[in-house]
Amino acid sequence: MTGSSAESAARSPFSVILKGAAGSVVLKAINITFGVLATAFLGRVLMPAQYGYYAFASTVVTLLALPVQCGLPQLMTREIAKYQLQGQWGHIRGLLWRANQLSALLGLLMVAALLVALPAMARFIPAVDHTTFLWAIVLLPLIALNRLRGGALIGLRKVMLGMLPDNGIRAVLFLLFIVFWHWAWPFGSADAMALQVAATFIAFVAGAMLLMRHLPPAVRESTPAFESKSWVTAIIPLTLTDALLIVNLQADLVILGLFRDAADVGIYRAAVLVATQVTVGLTVANEVLSPHIARLHQAKDHAGLKALMRQALRWLVLSGVVLAGISMLASREILTFVFGAPYAGGATALTILAFGQFVSVAAGTGAVLLNMSGHEKDVLRVFALSAIANVAANFILIPFFGLVGAAIATTLCQIATNLLLLVHVRRRLGFSIWTLRQS
Repeated sequence: MTGSSAESAARSPFSVILKGAAGSVVLKAINITFGVLATAFLGRVLMPAQYGYYAFASTVVTLLALPVQCGLPQLMTREIAKYQLQGQWGHIRGLLWRANQLSALLGLLMVAALLVALPAMARFIPAVDHTTFLWAIVLLPLIALNRLRGGALIGLRKVMLGMLPDNGIRAVLFLLFIVFWHWAWPFGSADAMALQVAATFIAFVAGAMLLMRHLPPAVRESTPAFESKSWVTAIIPLTLTDALLIVNLQADLVILGLFRDAADVGIYRAAVLVATQVTVGLTVANEVLSPHIARLHQAKDHAGLKALMRQALRWLVLSGVVLAGISMLASREILTFVFGAPYAGGATALTILAFGQFVSVAAGTGAVLLNMSGHEKDVLRVFALSAIANVAANFILIPFFGLVGAAIATTLCQIATNLLLLVHVRRRLGFSIWTLRQS
């Protein structure tokens, strides 16, 4: 492919991506805005201890949703994009069937296991409130099934619709629900979790309706075809990668809940929420770029893939510099303004976490590049090493340094993870993220 043709090939998918990204950014902005408003409202109404119960239950359930969805959202995004390109409509229908069957079965098993373990957890773990956690268990299968719908729609290149139920509908409804409930009745952490379940269920129904409406007619008319062996082979590393990623993202808060009280968990969760906003551009890019990376790799358009990543990375770095700078320079002021004075003690942790998030943005979409190009085992190995180091570092530092120890452990492991992913991208795909930025 000549240079001009490569650029033409790159511009075509990138113009589509820009249109998809515009809607996705709006949805992400809605999700962030309403999410921050909801969290700020909960933080002020519940105060650190009650908010800590809610935060700990949410974190544990998010962690446990990973084995329930077992890598299926990423598999669906990648395989549906490939099957659509090849016109294999029966395979799309078969994958949808199998994914929903497996996720529903695993969800029921996980719910049963948690119901058995809950009495002991409430007795021995300071950050566990029985009723709050019970509602969180109900939330678990809904989270997994929601992500399946999103993965399928994104694979069909309906990126904005794939993000709408969780990032738009659920976020808006949850804020409305908690404000109304607090106005009408007494309000606690269990009430907040119950309202989260209600909002997520409505989002789940909306996502199912969107998928049915936008599924190509050829899929509905086709006979289901199954590649069960190749799907299982693919989801094993994807599942482990997902689980390890969540361990890396949530280990600090879970381990903090084992050693410190619910108030510390609530303050740290507030710092994490603010720091996470640094990667909003990266999160949108991962969701928007995934099907296009899969299609370009499947078509062996390496020049188009490099051009696409070059254009995307410029925006990522710009967004990371702005958001990380604000979070690091005004950490105490942000926490006090958003959550209230009791949360100002998380300022140092926020500064450290924001720096780590900026490194992730500057490193780009390494994990997505590898996953969407069929090199998920490389990602698995990197995340496995990182998870082991992350858990060990948190267990060592949290007992001595509390919130700051959790932030240091998480940030160091985050930096190491991104550097290792960049090494694998260069080895597998033949280009360096840093070289792309300079060209």
